[in-house]
Amino acid sequence: MNIKLDYILVLVALLCMGLTSNGQQSPQFTQYLQNPFVVNPAMAGVEDYLDINLAYRNQWSGFEGAPRTATISLNLPTHLLKGRLQRRGGESHTGLGAFIYSDDTDPIRKSGFYAAYAYHLKVSRDWFLSMGTFLGAEQFSFDASEVVLLENPNDILVQNFSGLNLDASVGLYAYSKYLFAGIAANQIFDAVLPYDEDNGVLTTGTSERNFNLLVGTRIAITNDWELVPSTLLKAVGNAPIQWDINSKLVYQDKFWGGISYRNQDAISGLAGFRLGNGFLVSYSYDYAISDFSGIQSGTHEIIVGYRYNFGNQKCACPSNSL
Repeated sequence: MNIKLDYILVLVALLCMGLTSNGQQSPQFTQYLQNPFVVNPAMAGVEDYLDINLAYRNQWSGFEGAPRTATISLNLPTHLLKGRLQRRGGESHTGLGAFIYSDDTDPIRKSGFYAAYAYHLKVSRDWFLSMGTFLGAEQFSFDASEVVLLENPNDILVQNFSGLNLDASVGLYAYSKYLFAGIAANQIFDAVLPYDEDNGVLTTGTSERNFNLLVGTRIAITNDWELVPSTLLKAVGNAPIQWDINSKLVYQDKFWGGISYRNQDAISGLAGFRLGNGFLVSYSYDYAISDFSGIQSGTHEIIVGYRYNFGNQKCACPSNSL
């Protein structure tokens, strides 16, 4: 495909996705390009190195009971386990990964562990199509000690709850050296939650399926500077659609900074740097622009990553997760 035509198509997609309505999905990630594996299992093994990331997000600082999310993830192409790099230009291959998260919004906490598998099919000289899945378990718990009841402090209906459910996600991801696009469906099993409320009566509920669509490109401005625009569209049952649009400027693959907008929610700034050949540190701050902005002081997110390169990178895929 002609590169100039590729750029036109992806910029049109970015514009069109910016015309949708708003919403919110949890857990939230501002730096989704820093570790896109956590939003789409088809990203497992997309690059020719072992990719390890630790992340922490403190949402709506200063607001009691606001979400706090911690994640740890790793993924790699399976040929590296055999001590083998890809041939120049890339080849069809498989990837493995794992992802653990904890999302705490007192008095409710969700946590999960997932294993990932992906198959990357080379469909042309420049393009790959990856198909992947997360399979694991998610725990939902409710801590009654974190609840203050004004009218009936001793309500016997308000008790601790906990439940463990099988969970899964599936994803598709298409990529070349310059463009990338992926779609994923999460919580596809409609897991039963042990706590819900219907007209004041405690019942069980189900987790809602949610979907995300990621589109972006990597544009070389000079030999040293690259621009990485992208957008992430998110949809969850019984809620409006939410979209993020992001633009990141990268210098020599060592320093980067950018800005992001989440519709009717926040404007974010992000910056990061690479230490040596393997360690990366990236930070973002979300400035709220919603009606909620007056009772909190913004959102902080930090990611520390390590990428172990088994040799010269020879994968045809873009380094879009910088």
